[in-house]
Amino acid sequence: MKRALINFELPDPYFHRLQQNYPQLDWVRCTDSEKLPALLKETEILLPFLQCDRKMIDAAPKLKWIQAITAGVDFMDLGEIGRRGIILTNGRGIHKIHMAEYAVAAMINLARGIHLLLRNQLQKKWERSVPQEEIHGATVGIIGLGAIGAEIAKKAAFMGMHVIGVKRIPGPVDHVEAVYAPNDMTAVFRRSDYIINLLPYTEGTEKLIDRRFFDQMKPTACFINIGRGPTVNEDDLIEALRNKKIRAMVSDVYYTEPLPPESPLWELDNVILTPHISGLSPQYMARAIQIITHNLNVYLSGQGEMINLVDMQTGY
Repeated sequence: MKRALINFELPDPYFHRLQQNYPQLDWVRCTDSEKLPALLKETEILLPFLQCDRKMIDAAPKLKWIQAITAGVDFMDLGEIGRRGIILTNGRGIHKIHMAEYAVAAMINLARGIHLLLRNQLQKKWERSVPQEEIHGATVGIIGLGAIGAEIAKKAAFMGMHVIGVKRIPGPVDHVEAVYAPNDMTAVFRRSDYIINLLPYTEGTEKLIDRRFFDQMKPTACFINIGRGPTVNEDDLIEALRNKKIRAMVSDVYYTEPLPPESPLWELDNVILTPHISGLSPQYMARAIQIITHNLNVYLSGQGEMINLVDMQTGY
């Protein structure tokens, strides 16, 4: 019997559903690092969550398919996975609803100066001069028009915003007025009132967003970072915020996580910091199961096409 190993705490109702619907598989849940190597020896299908290093892959000689339930797979050894011909699918699309809501909330909070109002509240300070703006009519530039970016575009356009963005292979995207290629990204930074970074972390995107792009932004513009922390040159970002080259920022991801206590970001008055929680939702597993079951049906039947296949060259 083929073994399917789940390397995270999948809630019982979902686990039992998989057992009932796919009895031809030997379903195992294990997060115990000591027991894992023995179980991996007979594993053909692996479902990991933020843990799938080279050691795990080497311990699974029969491994044929990895179904990640995260969108990013930068924690995996893609070179080895590709060399062995292992199928890799990810959780792209799971996050689009709740992360789009986070992005819209971030823009509204920045427009209304909530970060400043909360500081005044803590000081018991009644101050009505905090600028109050609207996102209606403003331009949002989305860096990465994948599933999440497309959902943000839909919601932003519904709220009266102008939407532009960057896509690896430019082409029409619903609700987006202009789609730019990566080598034209400076134009998006220059035109936008809000920049939302959704870039995945790859060798080519490390510290990609740096002074060159922050210098193009309007002094009234804001930066929202919900992609991968290492895609941003944090020193250049801090300089831009500290010197008011840009107005403000909301960030959920950082170059080093947890964000070190000594980071200057903690002390800046024009930032809102959240601890990498934009991807969390009570609906996460329900959405993940939809992807898992679709791909299981294809894998076991040999009919149809898997969704969310990862390109080993691009890393997403």
